[in-house]
Amino acid sequence: MISEIALLDKLTKAIAFAYKEDKTAPGVTVASLPKGQYYCSVVRYDGAFAKGKKVVCSATGTTIGAAVRAVADEFLLTSVKPVKNPVDELQDLVKGV
Repeated sequence: MISEIALLDKLTKAIAFAYKEDKTAPGVTVASLPKGQYYCSVVRYDGAFAKGKKVVCSATGTTIGAAVRAVADEFLLTSVKPVKNPVDELQDLVKGV
């Protein structure tokens, strides 16, 4: 099983890659909630200097690791569009896709 730190590291790098055009670096927020719960979210900003915060996806868990894993799953399911290389794009264009 992947460690919590390794998962958080990979998630942070994936978010930075997915939203590399953002004026303010996107990232992960982790917080402790009442009653032993943890909250984790992927955040990005519409403007420079952390203006226009937008929560892309969020999750909760009974441990930090569970919350990070849940938000990573959510990020992969709902937030990421497949990245195509130029050869795939040419093939789609030629096929009329």
